Amino acid sequence: MKLPGPLLIVLGVLAVVLALVVFVRGGAGTVCPATGYTYTGDVELVFAHEPTSVAACFGEGCTPVPVSRNPEGMWPVPQSAPYLIPPASVTSVLVDAADSSGVHVVRVRPVETEPTGEHPDGPECGGPVRFKPVQVPGR
Repeated sequence: MKLPGPLLIVLGVLAVVLALVVFVRGGAGTVCPATGYTYTGDVELVFAHEPTSVAACFGEGCTPVPVSRNPEGMWPVPQSAPYLIPPASVTSVLVDAADSSGVHVVRVRPVETEPTGEHPDGPECGGPVRFKPVQVPGR
């Protein structure tokens, strides 16, 4: 059976329109480069009650090392020795904090990331991250 000429023209126009829509929208999906973003900045500790001393470290079974408060009043824990001993990764932080009465609070807290808002390869490909401040509850 042979299709009439006008029907073939309509089907051809529809195929071209469909192809243009797929092309304009990016086809089957976006191809993102295999970029792994790492964050090498400090982990900031935020306390429910201001401590008098703080020690911290990264990794299972680590030994907390004293942390100094910076001039801005924050407690940053660097991703370097002696706080981080390879092959440990920064997924949690062990915090030992003492208050003015000498009571120690020892907690293991998760370290979470958030996007920086930068998208060098487009928003659909993700981008760099930074650490969220780690909240350390009191007693």
